[in-house]
Amino acid sequence: MRNVVPICSRSARRARRSPRLIARWLTLVATLLGSSSLALAQEPEVPPPATSKPDDERIEVIGRSENPYAVEEPSVSRFLGSLKDTPQSITVVPQKLIEEQAATTLRDALRNVSGIGISAGEGGAQGDDFTLRGYSAKSDVFIDGVRDQGSYFRDSFNLEAVEVIKGPSATYFGRGSTGGAINQVSKAPRIDPGYSALLSAGNGPLLRGTADLNQPLGDTSALRLNVMFQDAEVVDRDEVEADRRGLAASFATGLGTQTQLTFGYLFQEEDNLPDYGLPYVDGKPARVERDTFYGLEDEDFEKTRTNVLTARLDHAWSDQLRLRNTLRYSHVDRAAAPTAPRPCAAGNSMCPGSTADGIRRSRPERDARETILSNQLDVNAAFDVGGFEHRAVTGVELSRETFSIDRFTDNGPFSVGLDPDAIDPNVPDSPRVQSANQYTTALGFGVYAADEIALSDSFSIVGGLRWDVFSTRYSDEFPTGPSTTGPDFDRRDRMLSYRGGLIWKPLPAQTWYVSYGTSFNPSAEALSLSATNQGTDPEKNRSLEIGSKVDVLDGALRLEGAVFQIDKTDARETDAVSGLQVLDGERRVRGFELGAAGRLREGWNVFAGYTFLDGEVTETTDPLSEGNEPQRTPRHSATLWSTLALFDGIQLGGGPTYVSHRFSNTQNTNRVDGYLRWDATLAYAFSETVELRLNVQNLADAELFESAGGGHAIPAPGRSFVLSTRFTF
Repeated sequence: MRNVVPICSRSARRARRSPRLIARWLTLVATLLGSSSLALAQEPEVPPPATSKPDDERIEVIGRSENPYAVEEPSVSRFLGSLKDTPQSITVVPQKLIEEQAATTLRDALRNVSGIGISAGEGGAQGDDFTLRGYSAKSDVFIDGVRDQGSYFRDSFNLEAVEVIKGPSATYFGRGSTGGAINQVSKAPRIDPGYSALLSAGNGPLLRGTADLNQPLGDTSALRLNVMFQDAEVVDRDEVEADRRGLAASFATGLGTQTQLTFGYLFQEEDNLPDYGLPYVDGKPARVERDTFYGLEDEDFEKTRTNVLTARLDHAWSDQLRLRNTLRYSHVDRAAAPTAPRPCAAGNSMCPGSTADGIRRSRPERDARETILSNQLDVNAAFDVGGFEHRAVTGVELSRETFSIDRFTDNGPFSVGLDPDAIDPNVPDSPRVQSANQYTTALGFGVYAADEIALSDSFSIVGGLRWDVFSTRYSDEFPTGPSTTGPDFDRRDRMLSYRGGLIWKPLPAQTWYVSYGTSFNPSAEALSLSATNQGTDPEKNRSLEIGSKVDVLDGALRLEGAVFQIDKTDARETDAVSGLQVLDGERRVRGFELGAAGRLREGWNVFAGYTFLDGEVTETTDPLSEGNEPQRTPRHSATLWSTLALFDGIQLGGGPTYVSHRFSNTQNTNRVDGYLRWDATLAYAFSETVELRLNVQNLADAELFESAGGGHAIPAPGRSFVLSTRFTF
């Protein structure tokens, strides 16, 4: 997908579109208000029974749901039991919490999970990039248990929940998952009808609308449609835009029967003006005003188009034997030309005559395409052998992934002062030069099996094995210029991952466990190889975790805690003599976490977590990094969100998010300070069908950096107000 700079400037287009968007939003409000009035005036002849909907689909006054923050069962069929009985820390952010916070992206939803770091884009790539328990999780994002590889910002409009599975999970998910995996749970068709729409407006400005329509098509079939549009600018980052459109359609037949077939399609399109934030100056983000923008407003762009098609078959021969097969194809197109600010250095050709406080504008332009074709087969079984009860799962995964990218650079000198407001920030576009045309194809095969054996009513043991083969072919047509043909690289890795655990349940409300697992990171994990790493074996990781999950207050509140240590025993390092990557490094992150989710009393809900991470580069070939903290690994992180139903349909809620300082590199020369952020909400339910909600994000208007990259950190938005109206029919 190739993009060209429009003839008119973004600022001119923005001025023209605002009245149209406001008119469109007001028209939708009036239409839906009229529809809701009609719905209220007409009583259905036969009202549905109160138990016909699942807990999270009942139409109730806000704050009156039985336990809106508690999720009992995992969505991934590879897990052997309930979340409470799984010997691993798993945090689930439910749809109710996402809605209460007016969270519009996966990033927003993950703010509720302590121990997660957010990375800023580097080298022309942005999109979602996370660290989990101190290790990169960029390639460990999934949709309904299938890998979601792609550089784009994932919207929340089709999310039922977000599951964060912590600790090495290669037995279930294959390569990567050193610190864990992030699984997005999609909204699925249901046999009961349900229709809702949400309209939001805020400063920035922000205009956003979503609709969720679930229509039964018979006794066993249903269609679900979710749509989204958003036109937004970022508060106190005036030039930055985040415009998205989305559609998710799914059809299921066989609901409530032994065999269910589901087809799904997800489309999301972005048209953004990207933000590469502030460069590091003297070891910290440049000390300038929060609204300082070093980009080229009329020339920078970022456009993505995501298509995901899914077919899933679920068949139950009995309660003891079930099968799930998921076939998925996804295609992500991304074209971007951002401006990455970097400090000027003496003699740099991009900063002619610059002073020490000058900032050069790097212009990494990229056209990229990413595809995945995969098939995941899982079979779950429960049986008795030798007098012991077994719960087992086995499966096979096949995949073909491709990644192609055209890289371009601009040749002109782009430099400004530390405060670019004193001059015209835009300069004439210079001719671009193609610097690379890279293409990667990866074939994956994985076969796995896991078993939980009940030794008694209180004790169980868990074990699992997975064998992966990951083959990659990489080529670069222009390694040094368009007249040169680059070398091809091939690599095949074979790895065995395993896990084991012991579960003790002294009481039905208590689960105590110890678990051990391994994972691996191949050189081509992110679908890229080079002359320096094409001969390097995968990094190896191991993890030990001891934890507990306890239900209190008659099961209304779940408390969790765990201590853990993750070791990367074979970390890639650059050999000082040959320049090749060798497995001579080690990393270690040890820590503990606490969590709570559920109801303190009727109408008072809480979701909280705290994580302590003690990370260290224990061995390295770089003497400046040894003993330092790993990048983007906050020592302390905590989050709390609580809502209280008051009276007459009023709900009040909010809470803080705290993250301590992080370093953006292993040399620990660039540091981003910690921050405390407060968010709040106030909602009023006019009836069971109409709800009005006000969200205030970054309530104290704190100047903070939530995402940090190796060369820059991005300021978080200032105080933001979002007023939303929800209609439920």
